[in-house]
Amino acid sequence: MQFLLEFLPLLIFFVVYKMQDIFWATGALMLATVIQMLITYLQTKEVPKKQWVFLIMILVFGGLTIGLRDEHFIMWKPSIVYVLFTVILLGSQILKRPALKGLLGSAMVLPDKIWKRLNISWAVFFLASAAANLYVAYEFSESVWVNFKVFGMTGATLIFTIATIMYAYKYMPEEQADNVKEEK
Repeated sequence: MQFLLEFLPLLIFFVVYKMQDIFWATGALMLATVIQMLITYLQTKEVPKKQWVFLIMILVFGGLTIGLRDEHFIMWKPSIVYVLFTVILLGSQILKRPALKGLLGSAMVLPDKIWKRLNISWAVFFLASAAANLYVAYEFSESVWVNFKVFGMTGATLIFTIATIMYAYKYMPEEQADNVKEEK
């Protein structure tokens, strides 16, 4: 359910883009993200920091897109977010406190060397995603970029998440791995 709530603004962006244009779609994305945060707050009585960062980025880059009538701002936003994630992950690696372990450590028990590998692999994934987003934004049509952003990057992230879980599964304690099997 939470995944659907997080994906909904992007889906609304896509539908409005197909019906209108990038500027209407950007406005719809901005409004949908504000509503998404309101729903999250009403359900949980808090809003995760990650959602605040996304909202600010969407409002800033969306506002620039609409205000200056320049679609490049909304196209840059994903790459900037991905680079920000990369910096956080690599920074946490330098500090010897992998951010992924801090984020998922209560859900998964893994050896520290595996957390480090996962942390680096996600940093590389986000950096590659940032580059791919800019490449598609500048080398292809706006319509291709919208499809790539909504479906390509979402699909790539889902596939990378599944690959991460499959990799981590080998290193989970036996009891935890059995629980993962039962959930399937």
